[in-house]
Amino acid sequence: MTARNPPGSSSGVGTMFLCCFAPLGLVWMPMALLRQIDAFLGFATPLQLARDVGLAYLLLLLPALLLALLGASVTALLRRLRIANADGWGWAVVLLPTLWVCIWQLGGTGWAWLKSVWTSQLNIGYGGRLMAAMALLAVLVWLIRRRGLRRLIDDTIARLAGLRGPALLLLLPAIVVVAWMPPRLATTAPAANTAPVPSNLPDIYLIMIDTLSEVDAQVCGNGTTTMPGLREFAASATCFERSYANANYTTPSTSTLETGLLPWNHWAVQFVAQIAEPQQEASLGSRLRAAGYETHSINANLLASPRRHGTQAGWDSQRIAPSTSLGHVPRAMLTLFSDTTLPYWLSSLVPLLDTIDIYLHGERQPYLAEYAYREFLQSVDTPSSSGRPRFYWVHTLPPHDPYLPPQETKYRLLPKGTLDRWAEFRGMGDYPPEHQAGIDKYRLRYRESIMGADAALNRLFTELKQRGKLDKAIVIVSSDHGESFERGFLGHSGELLHNPLLQVPLVVRLPGQTTGRHVTDPVSTVDLPLTIADLAGASLPNTDGQSLRPALDGQPVPARPVFAMAMEKQSRFRPLRAGQYVIMDRNDKLVLHLATSRVELYDLANDPQEQHDLSRTAPEKAARLRTMLESRLAEAEQRRAKQFGSK
Repeated sequence: MTARNPPGSSSGVGTMFLCCFAPLGLVWMPMALLRQIDAFLGFATPLQLARDVGLAYLLLLLPALLLALLGASVTALLRRLRIANADGWGWAVVLLPTLWVCIWQLGGTGWAWLKSVWTSQLNIGYGGRLMAAMALLAVLVWLIRRRGLRRLIDDTIARLAGLRGPALLLLLPAIVVVAWMPPRLATTAPAANTAPVPSNLPDIYLIMIDTLSEVDAQVCGNGTTTMPGLREFAASATCFERSYANANYTTPSTSTLETGLLPWNHWAVQFVAQIAEPQQEASLGSRLRAAGYETHSINANLLASPRRHGTQAGWDSQRIAPSTSLGHVPRAMLTLFSDTTLPYWLSSLVPLLDTIDIYLHGERQPYLAEYAYREFLQSVDTPSSSGRPRFYWVHTLPPHDPYLPPQETKYRLLPKGTLDRWAEFRGMGDYPPEHQAGIDKYRLRYRESIMGADAALNRLFTELKQRGKLDKAIVIVSSDHGESFERGFLGHSGELLHNPLLQVPLVVRLPGQTTGRHVTDPVSTVDLPLTIADLAGASLPNTDGQSLRPALDGQPVPARPVFAMAMEKQSRFRPLRAGQYVIMDRNDKLVLHLATSRVELYDLANDPQEQHDLSRTAPEKAARLRTMLESRLAEAEQRRAKQFGSK
């Protein structure tokens, strides 16, 4: 028994290919784009977005062709084995994954819309995703039992055949727009480094541990810590007790790390937004190369990679750290198109891989820090043919969710039986007050993950010490942002800017340093690039930060306000009217909600958990800080209008 093909069509690879490509291009892609278009238009021009849509449309030819070849191969094999309904099974291989991603994307887009209009907090979590997948499979089984596999496939093919014409017709404009605006590939090698080889300058190791809150790590000080290894290392280094990220998630924070600019100046403020082009050219990597350094990045978080920032020209190598995650592989491949939005929205073609990941790994973290550290050590062990000092940026993922600590630290804080497996966790986002007790358990697993990250870092230090590298290099350990387990919000990003999201560890040790220093003055991520450039003898003009070199030499750091912001809803093409903005002046912290003009004021010395808003009881202080912040916002708006104009 074989599936009947629609009248006028031919069986084989061609028909299967078109019946796969048509729904991907005409159903899946519009739904995927619709879900993110507001964010994309915040940083991409209509022409750039049209180019990305065209490129995505052309790239869909590849999975369609692979599925068609697989389906045809299955059909041919089953025919040779004389298996009944060989054509039907071959078509099933093509249609099931194709329709799966289309239906899943439609459901995801609908769910995102529902969450945007629903007044209650909605979060289905990982277990909910499994239930949704099982529900789809149940519907499919019911349809097969009711109509029969043969008739169901025939009807599906007939309907998809009607989409072949429009799908093929759209290939021509896609080819034209991509040929007119070809994407930039991340594999392009940087220009040869012709700078003189500097003498007597040390290697620099910048180790960023993603999602590491100082509130939970407690690296500086004498109290209980979840990072005893890093605290011991910090005893002979400079430990900055009050170091703050300038944003609450990876993209804007690591873009600040690369540019020395605050988010309102580099404008990588949406998840897959790139640093604005003029600012890309003056990145930290480029400046260090100009000073004679080799520059290498190894990133486990794709959003932290120079490939995503548009700064890859400043790096001699920029690698994506390995992972056992199935979904990580296609996403990493898509970072090759470094100046496009594809790595974020086209990767939603692999929702099945993400679902499999959750259950395949179970209790195992697929982004172990050791994977990135292994790449780092292999590079360190390779002798430099240029004789240049090396700058490494190594960015690991744990304790980022999923909070899956290694066995050596698991169950130290939370006993077995709760939150043991990935599937038990809910996704990041809002939660109602009655769930706080459960969220507190998440925090314990998170802290166990911090312990695991500390153990991995300690092993890295041991390996470097055995190689004779640790004491000869400048070593910097910090993070891009923290994590929230309070105020009705789990995770990071969003609109909140309280200290668990912003305060991160910062430890800097100079070559041969044996004396520990403890700095209590507020500093921030925006100070790191100029500090690194200063230590490397490089220039980094037009930065928003200050060099922390005086503090490393035991001198006081000049007092300056610290700024942080959440600008996901602010377009670079429109005047600054959205987002949340923070100014911290010593112990005073003001939060401005720009759209509503509302402020919050906290005294961090007496209220470190930010529970008491003093904006009404201390109006003069609130007004002073607000004036300072609005003055900086006005300057940022002038620069934005000059660079991007207004739509």
